[in-house]
Amino acid sequence: IVVICDVSLSVRNTARFMLHLVYSLQSLFERVRSYVFVSDLADASQYFEQLDIGEAIAAVLEGKLVDCDANSNYGRALGIFCQRHLSVVTRETTVIVLGDGRGNRNPPNVAALEEIRRRCRQLVWLSPEPRGSWDLGSSDMPLYAPVCHRSEVVRNLSQLGQVADDLIRGYTAAR
Repeated sequence: IVVICDVSLSVRNTARFMLHLVYSLQSLFERVRSYVFVSDLADASQYFEQLDIGEAIAAVLEGKLVDCDANSNYGRALGIFCQRHLSVVTRETTVIVLGDGRGNRNPPNVAALEEIRRRCRQLVWLSPEPRGSWDLGSSDMPLYAPVCHRSEVVRNLSQLGQVADDLIRGYTAAR
């Protein structure tokens, strides 16, 4: 599993929730790589492996890995992932992107997301925004969602639980 998590101000209210998910995934599965981004992207795996959940989340949100006060730039972050970390993605990998897809009118770099999809087993995007908001403002979700195998709205534990159950069921069925 590879998780790529937006920790920008636009998702700050849900970033803590999303980082709990990242932490949980790393504790449940053996091979999980976790990345956080705003404009820059950084590998956060060691924080989630070595620190307790409160310390790990605080370190990320305090900007120890990326500038959390920068403007979101999904295209740049996806490009950095492809340039520096794409080798962790194989035909066995499920890639989960957590974020609202709002790149502040920066180039969305859909080609980078397409490259991730070509290399992975499954590409899933979990957004905290309702689908009706995906066509508003600076959202690039109308471009990103069709590239993904699945794109889901996750705004609460019930929705997260349903998606997690589906992913685990699909993962174990394929084994």
